[in-house]
Amino acid sequence: MINLERIKNKFKVDKSFKDLPKETKKVFIKRKIKDAGINGSTILFGLFTVAILIWMVVYIFTTGASTLTLDFISSDYTAESLTLAPEEGMIEAPGNLTFENSTNAEHFSSKWGVAFGDGKDNLQNNVVYVIHIEENSPFNDFVNPKGEKVALTSDYYCNYISISTDGMDFEQLNGSDLSAQEMAEQLDKAEYIFGSNYQTRGEGIRGSLLTTLLLIAFSLLFSLPLGIGAAIYLGVYAKNGPITKGIRTLIDVTSGIPSIIFGLAGAIIFIPFVNAVSGTSGGNIFSGSLTMAIMLLPTIVKTTEESINVIPKSLTQASLALGASRTQTTFKIVLPNALPGILTSTLLSIGRIIGESAALVFAMGSTIGNTASFTNGYASLAVHIYVILGGEAPRYQAACAIAIIILIVVLVLSLLVKLISLRLNRFKGAK
Repeated sequence: MINLERIKNKFKVDKSFKDLPKETKKVFIKRKIKDAGINGSTILFGLFTVAILIWMVVYIFTTGASTLTLDFISSDYTAESLTLAPEEGMIEAPGNLTFENSTNAEHFSSKWGVAFGDGKDNLQNNVVYVIHIEENSPFNDFVNPKGEKVALTSDYYCNYISISTDGMDFEQLNGSDLSAQEMAEQLDKAEYIFGSNYQTRGEGIRGSLLTTLLLIAFSLLFSLPLGIGAAIYLGVYAKNGPITKGIRTLIDVTSGIPSIIFGLAGAIIFIPFVNAVSGTSGGNIFSGSLTMAIMLLPTIVKTTEESINVIPKSLTQASLALGASRTQTTFKIVLPNALPGILTSTLLSIGRIIGESAALVFAMGSTIGNTASFTNGYASLAVHIYVILGGEAPRYQAACAIAIIILIVVLVLSLLVKLISLRLNRFKGAK
């Protein structure tokens, strides 16, 4: 339906513009041009920012997706090397015996009864894995330097096998230079084997992942009671005055302090404190958690206090009118209704802990471990990225794989925060 009134009003505006003085028209036009320039530049920079963000996400996922496997998540960072050799130092091929390929492996040495497979290590280098050894194969009789028999598993890839065709001169079949098929073919030509070396994948993030989970648990254990208690005091008990204003000012100032300063404080204060109490030395989970707890307090206090302030005053007044004490009202009326805000602050804190690196380098340590430890300062996931990107050979694929995990966790937490915020807003306008 045509809005005649709108057309009429537009016509009046246009007509009145024609009747304006020339100088007024110039000012009006300049203002329109200025507004158009501001709006255009805002849109341009906004699109530029979005484009960079999309490029970063695409790069991270395309670079790290192939590395992000279950083995990468569950394996150790430090590769385990295994040297095996015949007990006598050299073993001869078992005569005219030909081993049967019981597993129908594609690359099988019928002379020695061992099957190989192509694969990649956690750095995406081509390697050759020992995927099967027949029951009577001489490979089952190899021992480590201590004289102990060790069963090879598919977790190990072959660094080299020392062979010989005449029992005198020998050569090494390097797994990094040969494919699985070439390894099987060359081994079929060998009459003697002197020794071999194998290695696990390494470069895994199991230790850093476990350390991050422990860091989250202890950081929240230290920060949530303090933060929620401070929010209850400010939102329920405190009266508006210089002391309350000073506390809120300190909270705001603390939230703006760079994380590297918190790391310095953790190294100077919390590491000596934890070492004196526990008898350990250096940074560990507890010194890192205490440092993170101080960093998280502003977020927890402010978010929880806001959730307390949106609760209708009529609820607390009705509770008090019915004879409940201020403490009973706080724990039975205020806190249950402020639970969405508390959960929001918890999720925001978890995201901060996962993404923090600068403070933890000083307060906890940057050594990448194979498992989590209460007494050693092993690296978290974010610090893990910092470490492997340092040095002369940055490992971008592994770093991007870890970044994918962090991005997914942060995205999930952000969505949960949005959902909780919707519930938090149910009391808006109800005061």
